Amino acid sequence: MMILGRSTDTSGLTKVANLSDELQSVFDKAESKYKIVDIELFFVFRCLPEEYERRSTVRHVKKENVIYFDLVVSEDRYKALSKSKQRYALSHEFYAFMSEKIQKYKIEHLNAKQFIADMGMWLREIGWLQTEEQAEISEFEEKYN
Repeated sequence: MMILGRSTDTSGLTKVANLSDELQSVFDKAESKYKIVDIELFFVFRCLPEEYERRSTVRHVKKENVIYFDLVVSEDRYKALSKSKQRYALSHEFYAFMSEKIQKYKIEHLNAKQFIADMGMWLREIGWLQTEEQAEISEFEEKYN
């Protein structure tokens, strides 16, 4: 059965840890729809200073049957952004990274293109993958509500 998990490595200077929590309902839907797929997808959201020079990586640990997606975003860039702008940036970085990398693996019973399309739909349902214009509106609403 498919399992999706996540963790964070970030200071309190950004909202990346909180934002990654928003993914739980998306992960639940993916696990439910893709029960037949025997794999664990584990995402680590790292928001680190650029001086660390960490890069995003993916590794498949066959004996654990896990693909680890290690997404690194810039703390220097994110700490200057509002929460809605961080959501906008993180959602697009996450989706592009996951979409590109998942296709590199042959996962039994997984139609990668369908999975990517479903993830996109479910991410939009939680307010991720907004257009820049939508993110501006969200930022305005965040400030004044």
